[in-house]
Amino acid sequence: MSKVKFPKSIQHYERTFSLYDIIFVRSGTLYMTEDGIPYEIRENQMLVLEPGKLHYGHIPCEEDTLIYYIHVQHLQARRLVHAEDIRWLTALPITTYRDLEPQEQFMYIPKFKELNTNQIWSLLNDMIDLRNLSVVEQMLPLQALFGQLLMLLQKMSKTSLNYHSQQICDDIIVYLNEHLDKPFRLEEMSQRLNFSIDYLTKCLKKHTDLTPLQYLNRIRMLKARDLLEHSELSLREISSHVGISDMNYFFRLFRKHIGMPPAKYRASFYSVFSDRPMI
Repeated sequence: MSKVKFPKSIQHYERTFSLYDIIFVRSGTLYMTEDGIPYEIRENQMLVLEPGKLHYGHIPCEEDTLIYYIHVQHLQARRLVHAEDIRWLTALPITTYRDLEPQEQFMYIPKFKELNTNQIWSLLNDMIDLRNLSVVEQMLPLQALFGQLLMLLQKMSKTSLNYHSQQICDDIIVYLNEHLDKPFRLEEMSQRLNFSIDYLTKCLKKHTDLTPLQYLNRIRMLKARDLLEHSELSLREISSHVGISDMNYFFRLFRKHIGMPPAKYRASFYSVFSDRPMI
């Protein structure tokens, strides 16, 4: 990564390479074409140039232009996703202490975006300072700052959206968490949120792939798992704490989400962790 000033009348040369090139313009305007699509990257804007696509400056800079750039290698499959198609609240698989395989996760950053926070420039300057030290000791802090930068970019991708269904989805999730320990009735949720059951179900499913009952059962089982690991409550008490009065139903749900009966899960959890040495 680096910070570069393009003097007036200079334009970016033509090239294709195997890395992502994330460009941030601090002042001035950089004119870039990628894969036949022209971009004007103005002050406080960014553009991600993709591997394997020809890019070049199609117009010389009309004024001195200060840019930051980061070259990033990412070997996994990449794809462009329209912002409105991103399911930000899609539930990841439930994990337990028995999981041995890493889970596939996704990160989204904008292709071309107005930067709405000065924190970006502070992070970039700190990253350049660490990179210029060129010592192994600073590489992990540098990666931590890069992670913060990616988090900011992803947050901007999400907050630029103001879809009504997203807000409704957020409201449903808040409601379900607040009523985790109570019997679930769709009609009550519908009255509380002032929308029809069908519309509420449609909004939640659009952003999470789950119906209200499926989402509620998921967070109930996450709570039950936590209570099994960190409390001495009986199975009946735990079932009551997560709003389920039918023990057989509780057992079926727990096995479905966690992969084993709750009593066996608790026994195996304690047998594993009680024998581990302190480190």
